[in-house]
Amino acid sequence: MELDAVGKAIVQYQLVPLVHQANLGLEVTMHRVDSHGCLAATRHPHALGSAQQNQQLRPGFSASALKFSTPVRRDIPALMAYLNGLNTAARRTLSEGEQLWPLSSTPVLPTDLATIPLADVDQIGYQRRRDLARKYDIQKLMTTGSHVNLSLNETLFTRLYTETFHQQYHSYVDFRNAVYLKVAQGLVRMNWLIQYLFGASPSLAVTDTTSRHQRSSVQHPDGRYSQVTGDYTSIDRYVAKLTAAVRDKQLLSVSDFDGPVRFRSNGQLATMTRQGVYYLEYRGLDLDPTSPVGVDANAVAFLRLLASYFVMMPALPVEMVPQVNVQADQLTQQVLAENPTTASVQAVPAAQVLEALADFVKAYNLSNEDAVLLKQLKKRVTDPKTTLSAQIAMQADPLAWALKQATRYQNAINERPFELAGFTTLDLSSQQLVQQALTRGVRVDVVDAPANILRLTKLGRSQLVVNGSGTDLNPQALTTVLTNKAAAKQVLAEHGVQVPASQTYHTANQLIADYDRYVQAGGIVLKAADESHKVVVFRIMPERELFEQVARQLFEQTPAVMAEEVVVASSYRFLVIDGRVQAIVERIPANIVGDGRSTVKTLLDRKNGRALRGTAFKWPQSALQLGTVERYRLDSYHLTLDSVVSRGTQILLREDATFGNGADVLDATDDMHQSYVQAVEKLVADLHLSIAGVDVMIPNLYAELVPEHPEMAVYLGIHAAPYLYPHLFPMFGTAQPVAGQLLDALFGNED
Repeated sequence: MELDAVGKAIVQYQLVPLVHQANLGLEVTMHRVDSHGCLAATRHPHALGSAQQNQQLRPGFSASALKFSTPVRRDIPALMAYLNGLNTAARRTLSEGEQLWPLSSTPVLPTDLATIPLADVDQIGYQRRRDLARKYDIQKLMTTGSHVNLSLNETLFTRLYTETFHQQYHSYVDFRNAVYLKVAQGLVRMNWLIQYLFGASPSLAVTDTTSRHQRSSVQHPDGRYSQVTGDYTSIDRYVAKLTAAVRDKQLLSVSDFDGPVRFRSNGQLATMTRQGVYYLEYRGLDLDPTSPVGVDANAVAFLRLLASYFVMMPALPVEMVPQVNVQADQLTQQVLAENPTTASVQAVPAAQVLEALADFVKAYNLSNEDAVLLKQLKKRVTDPKTTLSAQIAMQADPLAWALKQATRYQNAINERPFELAGFTTLDLSSQQLVQQALTRGVRVDVVDAPANILRLTKLGRSQLVVNGSGTDLNPQALTTVLTNKAAAKQVLAEHGVQVPASQTYHTANQLIADYDRYVQAGGIVLKAADESHKVVVFRIMPERELFEQVARQLFEQTPAVMAEEVVVASSYRFLVIDGRVQAIVERIPANIVGDGRSTVKTLLDRKNGRALRGTAFKWPQSALQLGTVERYRLDSYHLTLDSVVSRGTQILLREDATFGNGADVLDATDDMHQSYVQAVEKLVADLHLSIAGVDVMIPNLYAELVPEHPEMAVYLGIHAAPYLYPHLFPMFGTAQPVAGQLLDALFGNED
């Protein structure tokens, strides 16, 4: 394995890890189809916003085509996570009955291809699509696939150029161009192998049942809408050939070049030699129908490995490049035209290439994941029936199979509608904000997943968001103060609103010593004084033994406990965004309602089995528990788990109504009397908060709040980073679009 000068310098300066740290991006196009596999008749989803500004989810050639574009990521799992998020977010905007077509082969097209609606984002774009439809074969324009954008680590270039190659090249740009050129040449030479391993379109149209199957009909030259080939001898000759093709009207524009590899820069094609190549675009991947996002991470990893290999290997002699490129094209045509279920005539060379790559991985201590990948790919060479194209070709009815895949993927996004694939390590509110951001073309960077810190960027403007709603729109000092419940209560009291009396304890013994006082007061609310969600309410004080048990359990989980007087009223959470109350939910304490036939245990299991109930703060509605407090409450009703509860009888398992203790959450946005809305908005304005969650106890939400009776609204707390998810997934009532409203507050009306 003889390295060239670049490869030797990489080894000498211990830069091998940088070679493999390529920046990667994905562009994936899929069609929206109906349940029969016909093109969707609806327009581009309105929820995806302005197609000119939403570069992440935008129309393709036809109105049915949806193009997904990720930002650059160095880590393949992070790249795939972003694509998963985009895919899920987009699927949730589709009209009823629509799904995404999983194949590069075209779905069911109309008999008259001229009737296919073209994407009409703007007049210029629409006219360009019409010109494309006139010049090229529409069916070929309707095929889809994936493009992988790859740029090498810039530190690698600067180190090599500074250490050695400034003496051999006229400029830094010339050096970069030379490296990208030999990588592009290598990818073109290996295109046949990439297609063998990842081709997945045995026919150009899924409805074609007569043509002979191929490894990839879409990537075969006969399946490409443009027959212009690239000249990879040099950057100058690449530019010259495409420029000539446009001049001679072989191409309408340089963007119509449909070859396997494109050189990309930040400027025009004519200035590429001077400005330099910034990244390569590999355009030859069929959609992977076994993945809901249409991309196999292994294909991306393989392309990255090939690029790393060719960075360090010698380039072809200039005089050999044209001949080798012709041979590579012929080899690609040969392999692509083969029956995908049979062994390739290039099986031996394929195995040899994979073996050489395995030696490369071993020699330079690359990731073990690459070694494992190569072993998996060797199986596709030895057994062609394990390739994607063969699996599709062996289906008795490819259309029915593809529709089954499409339906399964579409249904899967609704199994947990509160989760966003690719971002499930974040809390629920953050996931909902990310989903809305992706649909609007806002770039999302996860700064710290455990801490739920996001950076959202749109049109060059960035905002940090913590825990789904904590933003710089609120004063930082006050935001910090409000995380302490005692301090937050003091702030509320200083602004003239009614708050319950309270006292903070720092040991269980101190709290237990005041037991008799709370017996006389008639009840007690115990809550963690810090940010944790531990709350217990006793409207009637329990026996001392139980009280001591609960007190000690609380202090095992938090260093300080705040004891409050009990307020008898209904509990409401007001969500304020941009200074206005946008949503209100009522929280009813954890409960079951009897039907006259079922036992307590059955009622508990039934309620916990509902679609949105599960682990607190991981699911929108927290599951009912059977802890110390819940069993005490059952005893107070003289019930056991085997007792049958009479029809219509409500059994309260707790007396606190919190998001984490099994409360029922009901939307009350349209029912609340405006006097309470105005009072909350005034309080938030006085505190100079833009985003807030305000907890208020209100006996009657329909009765007007009057100054003479401040007890009609008792304020329990205020939060500078409130939850979004309860308003998006209430148990009853209308979901409120609070994630979108928060984005409006962060970025204004920039759509």
